[in-house]
Amino acid sequence: MLIDSHCHIDFDELAPLGPLLDACRQAGVEALVVPGVSLAHLERPWQLSRQYPMLWPAAGFHPWYLPEAQGAFGVLEDFARRHSGDLVAIGEAGLDKFKGPDAATQEWWLARQLELAQALDKPIILHSVGTHARLTAILKQYPGVRGVIHAFSGSSEQAREFVKLGFYLGVGGVVTRASANKTRDALRTVPHKWLLLETDAPSMLPEGLAGTHNSPVNLPFIHKALSETLQADPNALALTLSANARRLFQGR
Repeated sequence: MLIDSHCHIDFDELAPLGPLLDACRQAGVEALVVPGVSLAHLERPWQLSRQYPMLWPAAGFHPWYLPEAQGAFGVLEDFARRHSGDLVAIGEAGLDKFKGPDAATQEWWLARQLELAQALDKPIILHSVGTHARLTAILKQYPGVRGVIHAFSGSSEQAREFVKLGFYLGVGGVVTRASANKTRDALRTVPHKWLLLETDAPSMLPEGLAGTHNSPVNLPFIHKALSETLQADPNALALTLSANARRLFQGR
């Protein structure tokens, strides 16, 4: 059984959820981590997890959605503290060089969410596009904070730096792309205990699959591509990857 460590199942593209989650179970997907991304979606992952226990909710503000969240950090903090027992992580937080508000604004929000993760002893789910070096420098200011670099796409050196800081690498549709040789080489340099599977559905449709959007049902396809990349036994790797997700998000 596999765990999708990053799936926006609260987005409209993936409705209706009942049949989709039935299909996930049939495909061998036993649980899905659902990050929060915006003020409008702050409570949605948690609400859905009350109805569907296989959903593991997180709460945070994604850099793309920060303009609508200005002045609302207190709302996030209050919600996260009230539901700390149910939330498995803070996030999706992070930095994006190409989309979202200015770098100073993004870094202010990242710092606040890192502090919140630290205060609640929760892992943090991090978005990083074109910002790996800057993100690494910031994370060094928060020793002991753990989490995952979602949809990792970087070099071997960057992969090792994140792992040294105690961060897992989320492996998604990038690993299926013919052009992603650098990322595949990087993943081969990291011990398997630091890797997580993800779809990022409804985004990041794997190469070779038809459709207008991605789905968590595609997680086995990504697992197969990663197994081939690492030249690892698929069953053994599945056990390791699922154990990694439980260790990070559930502390066991």
